[in-house]
Amino acid sequence: MHSCLRMFAAAIVFQMCASPVFAAGDSPSLDEARRLLDEGRAEQSAAILERDLLELAGNADYDYLLGLAWYKSGQKAKAMFAFERVLMVAPSNVDARLKAAQISVGRDDAAYARDLLEPLSVQTLDARQQQELAQIRSAISAASSNKPLAVRGYLLGGIGWDDNVTSGPNQTALLIPGLGPTATALGTATRDKDMAGFAEAGAVMQQAVGEDTWLTGDGSLHQGFNRRRNDVTDSYANLNLGVLERSGGEYFGAALMGQNYRIRNTTYRDTVGGRLNWVHPVGGESLLTTYIQRLDFTYPLSSVDNAARSILGMMYESALGGGGALQCGAYGGREAASSAHSSYRLSGASLGGSTMLGKDIALSAGALYERRNYDAVDALYLYTRKDSAYSFGLAADYQMGERWHLIPRYTHTRNISNMELYDYTRNAFMLQLRWDFDNEKD
Repeated sequence: MHSCLRMFAAAIVFQMCASPVFAAGDSPSLDEARRLLDEGRAEQSAAILERDLLELAGNADYDYLLGLAWYKSGQKAKAMFAFERVLMVAPSNVDARLKAAQISVGRDDAAYARDLLEPLSVQTLDARQQQELAQIRSAISAASSNKPLAVRGYLLGGIGWDDNVTSGPNQTALLIPGLGPTATALGTATRDKDMAGFAEAGAVMQQAVGEDTWLTGDGSLHQGFNRRRNDVTDSYANLNLGVLERSGGEYFGAALMGQNYRIRNTTYRDTVGGRLNWVHPVGGESLLTTYIQRLDFTYPLSSVDNAARSILGMMYESALGGGGALQCGAYGGREAASSAHSSYRLSGASLGGSTMLGKDIALSAGALYERRNYDAVDALYLYTRKDSAYSFGLAADYQMGERWHLIPRYTHTRNISNMELYDYTRNAFMLQLRWDFDNEKD
């Protein structure tokens, strides 16, 4: 798409100046200009060629010679337009393509240079052209490697109301067959509402290490707060490190993933794993991502719950007109726990999108469905557990200046289970304040 926009600009100039195509030998001035260029007198050559610009612009031989004269006399902006006019009428002109790519590298526009060089992979090049191509690619790689570390991050805080901070059932007591014939009091595990809040910080980093290779990383810290129910306040730390490789128009990524999840400042679960991604661009505005993910869960206080989850999924993302976006996906897999009754097969789907309601306000919504079918009879209920979880979220993002965002957010979660202990509904509303930073913009 970058290349198309640049060529469109060249096409405008071409349409303004174009005339019937002439052979190079039809104008004596071309021979004289070529002679001066061979003698190293590029400025004089350009001066002669410029006299015929209105008459001969659009002739590939003339435009290439003019571009070469401008290039060697230091007028690279003019030279770029001349070489692009050549490519409009003669896309297979290797030398014009190489010269345009050289200028792009000098302008620190490696993306356009790569676009210009891509067609050369199916063309036959002589030894000089191959050497020139290798030098340009080396320059692109060096330019990419020398780029500073790109860091984007945020600080986020919120306060609001949660009508089920325990994710518990409505009942205060339940009949659980495995615990006897009388109802068991749930105590603090029953549904409870409370004022809630949180503070969070996160960052995403990317460092180019070659023309088509990047090291990536992201991390976040989250601390939750409850006004009364401090026994269920949670916190977590996430860290992911990976590598991204571009091959042609495709992207391939691999990442190591880790999380420490705590309840009441005590580690509840540690997670380590990895993920492989294949990102396929669809048109100029969409991406199709296929991924494989493996996560190992360790529960320090309850090793019987240790498990490993394997997931295969796909996600489609598309930019819409007016600054909107659409995202949908599906996944499936299995979680194998130490005990058979805690192991299950899962499948899910997601749908989300955003749209601009005005210059500074964006509305976003998302929904998630997940189905879990357990493998064995549950030790407490004496039959096999089945769950279906639904989640829906709605948020409005009001941008206050360049960095600040005010975000009211509502989330509804419903877990439907054939076992009452795990059946619950949860609604939460948060008013959030977010501050962003980006070292490439600052």
